[in-house]
Amino acid sequence: MFRYHPDPVATGSAVATDEACSLCGVERGVRYVGPVYGDRPDILCLHCIASGEAAKRLGAPGVMPAMFSDAIHVPDDVPAGVVDEVTMRTPGFSSWQQAGWLYHCADAAAFLGNAGYADLAPHPAAVESLRQDRERLGWPAEQFEEFVTSLDKDGEPTAYLFRCLHCGTYLASWDIG
Repeated sequence: MFRYHPDPVATGSAVATDEACSLCGVERGVRYVGPVYGDRPDILCLHCIASGEAAKRLGAPGVMPAMFSDAIHVPDDVPAGVVDEVTMRTPGFSSWQQAGWLYHCADAAAFLGNAGYADLAPHPAAVESLRQDRERLGWPAEQFEEFVTSLDKDGEPTAYLFRCLHCGTYLASWDIG
């Protein structure tokens, strides 16, 4: 259903429910529990996110439609339609800070979920993307290596794992509370 977030249940952005969606009134068996930047209904189904109905109906009047993830650090070569799909029609993911989506090959990457060091280690390109953050932030290499190996899928600091839909490169970002 979602190109850029292929399994929102596995990532924890959606959970099972027997309640009907507050917007469409349909009981779909799953409800969204991730971030909403706008009015938050009691129950929100994934269908209303995918169709764009949630963004249209939950946005603050005169400000912006409801957003499920932020459009920060978007490369210039990513089309506006991709950013719109990620922010308005794709389930977001919860983080401690304001997490941004990752992009590669002029497109958004697919969010695969939270990751600890053990999850990142098989994907050297993902670890390298974190090293690039270290360089940008000016952290000493030895301090950063200690940080990367302390990443915890279920705790903090944590990483977020993405995969490019075009070349298959794994990417990661990180967060701490």
